[in-house]
Amino acid sequence: MTFLLLALILLCLWGIRFGGYRADYLSPKSTTMIKGIFTFLILFSHSRGYFTLSDNWTDSIYAMVQDRLGQLIVAMFLFYSGYGILESFRRKEGYEKSFLSRRFLKILLHFDIAVALFILVQLLIPITYPARNYALCWIGWEDVGNSNWFIFVILCLYLIAWAAMKLHRRFGAGAVLYTTLGSAALWILLRLVFRKESFWVDTIAAFPLGMLVSRCRTAVDGTLRRNGGFAGALVVFLVLFAVAHKAFFVDVYGIVTCLFCCAVLILSSRIHVGNPVLEWAGKNAFTVYIIQRLPMIIATSLGWNTRPWTFLLFVFATTFLLAEGLSYVYKKLDEVLFPNVRIA
Repeated sequence: MTFLLLALILLCLWGIRFGGYRADYLSPKSTTMIKGIFTFLILFSHSRGYFTLSDNWTDSIYAMVQDRLGQLIVAMFLFYSGYGILESFRRKEGYEKSFLSRRFLKILLHFDIAVALFILVQLLIPITYPARNYALCWIGWEDVGNSNWFIFVILCLYLIAWAAMKLHRRFGAGAVLYTTLGSAALWILLRLVFRKESFWVDTIAAFPLGMLVSRCRTAVDGTLRRNGGFAGALVVFLVLFAVAHKAFFVDVYGIVTCLFCCAVLILSSRIHVGNPVLEWAGKNAFTVYIIQRLPMIIATSLGWNTRPWTFLLFVFATTFLLAEGLSYVYKKLDEVLFPNVRIA
């Protein structure tokens, strides 16, 4: 799978531009391109779980890179979401009043449509799950073969952000503070009370960090215009990442996540990455994420996971086709159920 990484690197080089400080590094177009890169990395990562990698260099290099990145490949989605929410809160009058339909209900509906598709297809294979899974899969607490933890966590963070905006109606530090405290409480509940796996909580800190960057945007811009912090941020990130992920009940991975987001911000303020493929992947990141395991399940049921490249070609082609089709369905459905309402 190392060749997939090389292909992604070549894709990123298509249209890349280097230069000085770029003021639009957090514009919707710029963040869409960055999300496109991580959309591919998530697809690669999930594919790996359905077959065994070889010991030769063509797979070992990829395995090393993926293991080092770990959950960090989802961090920017949480970061950009937190940033976008506070930006919209600042710019749009009464944004919090329609927030539940604008963000929460729409994402939940889109997710549930995909979950229903998973259940239908797997009944035909057939693959079944415990009753608990069928009862709780609709909110992402359990799964039916689909990816679920990210959806549950992001929905919880949306509710926390909505409550914070309701409590602090002015654009100020209060909304960021309340969201940070709520995110910490969510971390405690998921990890220490419900004993969820670490990947449920590892990157939660990126969400309030995104809101903080929005709140302090002027200061952040001023800092990024200077070159002094570039090497420092990357060095601190690498040192902490190399030391450990967790120690003495402190979520060190959360600190690493925040530093990783800062490193991506620094790079994106200096380097422009963009082309039609990354743009498509970024715009359809949600749909690609929630549907990609369905082709993986189908390919595995056909025994194609014993032939990795056949498996990968089928999964990539089918995922992109399904994502395009599902995005079209979502768009038409939203026009009926959420007229004149769009996700900010």
